[in-house]
Amino acid sequence: MGPEKIVITGIVQGNFIANFVYEKGRSPRLFRTHKVGNDRFGTGDVFASIIAADAVNGVPFERSVKKASNFVKRCVAASVELNIPKTDGVCFEEIIHTLKVN
Repeated sequence: MGPEKIVITGIVQGNFIANFVYEKGRSPRLFRTHKVGNDRFGTGDVFASIIAADAVNGVPFERSVKKASNFVKRCVAASVELNIPKTDGVCFEEIIHTLKVN
């Protein structure tokens, strides 16, 4: 009973953002990436969309979490570079072409 896969995102650890990953039958893992920019609306939506699409396409969960994390990081960096106001959320349209299918 219960979920077989869990990811808890956005765990701030100093200059890093961590994601806690659990898969039934495996040891829990923590993946970290350097934090860029500031908090923005929409990052969780982008992250969850990648996880959901990858689940449907059979991408391994760990790889999907890493891909989603890296893409969100690039989205935040692009938002900062383009001077998108924080209140306008995260910019993904300009870099979605960089997102790999698998």
